Amino acid sequence: MSGRTITARTGERALLVVLAAALHGAPAQAQTLDQAAAAALENSFVLRADRARQEGAEARERGALDAFMPTVSLLGDKPLSSRFTYGPRIEPTQIGIDSTPRAAPRQYGITADLPLFDGFGRLHTLRSAEALTDAGRFITLGQRQQVLLDTAVAYITVLRDVRILAAREAQIGAILRIRDATARQFEVNDATRTDVALTESRVQAAEAARDRAQAELAAARLGFKRVTQIEPERMVPPRFPDRLPRDELAYAELVRAANPGLAAARLDAKSAAFQASATVGAVLPQVNLQVSHGSTFGYSPTLDRITDTTARVIARVPLYQPGAFPRIAEASALARQRGYEVQDQELATLTAARTAFARRVAVTDQVRRLTERVTFLRATIRGFEVERGAGFRTVLDELNLRAELADAEVATAIVTTERDALSLQLSAAANLLDVGQSVPADRRFETLAAVRDPLTTAALRRGGEAGPVRRAARAGGARPEPGVPALRGSIGEPAPARFGLASHGRTGWVVLTR
Repeated sequence: MSGRTITARTGERALLVVLAAALHGAPAQAQTLDQAAAAALENSFVLRADRARQEGAEARERGALDAFMPTVSLLGDKPLSSRFTYGPRIEPTQIGIDSTPRAAPRQYGITADLPLFDGFGRLHTLRSAEALTDAGRFITLGQRQQVLLDTAVAYITVLRDVRILAAREAQIGAILRIRDATARQFEVNDATRTDVALTESRVQAAEAARDRAQAELAAARLGFKRVTQIEPERMVPPRFPDRLPRDELAYAELVRAANPGLAAARLDAKSAAFQASATVGAVLPQVNLQVSHGSTFGYSPTLDRITDTTARVIARVPLYQPGAFPRIAEASALARQRGYEVQDQELATLTAARTAFARRVAVTDQVRRLTERVTFLRATIRGFEVERGAGFRTVLDELNLRAELADAEVATAIVTTERDALSLQLSAAANLLDVGQSVPADRRFETLAAVRDPLTTAALRRGGEAGPVRRAARAGGARPEPGVPALRGSIGEPAPARFGLASHGRTGWVVLTR
């Protein structure tokens, strides 16, 4: 009996090896999650589109800055046909200089017009454009997090379906051995025809489950290729070191400070507030400095050229401008709307983060229980071989036990992947995902344009290494369970005041002020 058990184990291991080789091929080097993430970032059309959007935002900011420069224009005026007449009709006097124009003269010159004061409209417009540009950089970080999250989930989904298919194949191998043994027992009248038919039906059920697992694996491989544009090969299980707080409230504060979507929403609301302030300039005085230099040719029969160089200050005080006050009210209402939307988005994001945190705790406990169940079932099978040989167990008992083991292994693989996916989701919400250190930083962040401030550049390019986070002590001093890929930290460096960023406590996080 022990020899049969050893043979069965050896056969299952050989089957798993053959299955892995058939599914993944046999390249010289295994495919890691970092390599898949780097390929996804390199080939992502979402990030390319986001790069184009950010280039447009930066061009808008340059246009707002150019508004402070003077307007310079050349003037050229050459009449094609012109004749002046005077009334009463008298002949021009011929005594002295004849300065009476007979036709429209030619005019050439240059004019520079510099706005000195426009009700702070240009200043607020520039600040609005800067806030939108900075919000776009956080949007880029959020897009990167989503691409990396999709890649990691697709990666572990392929691994899950490989494990499920291996469990189904092992189940088929075990049932085939039971069927063959039952057929031999039937030949010597030690089993019934019912036992033989039951084993045949279980073979069909196991093969149907295997076919479904193969279809699920094929779909997972297609999903992985869609995200990364590469084929999954010899994929190794990723290592998930844990860098998330153990306390739910601490994690919510981490998300509040480091979530790129919330940062972008706050900056977008600030941009709307600046834009509302810019509309007020339409009802305030306007002061311009104008410098002109021009020449007039053919002014009269005796005056051939008149040169005019003038510098003047032009002030305009609006008394009534149709639609000015409604536009101010509209922009103010839009700014308030953005503010309320930011508060709602923050509430929704933090609620979703805390919900996912609680779910991960429950799923982690479920993984532990299912893993223990699989261990007990495998131990049961080892003892079942002895009882089956002694005649204490029937064919139906053995078939049911094999089916229960396969279902338990499949359930464990599914729940384990769910736990890892929740861990990845929690990391992405806290801006913690990135590819490994083996990828150069310039390539990792090539979608980000150069920023104005060195501190902000450092914060964006390093993604903010995670500062010390106080974790709740675990009972009994147990080691923390492995969980989340620590691939990017939260934003941890100060930035200019116009970003609305301020330090937060002793943890080193940076929050956006309202």
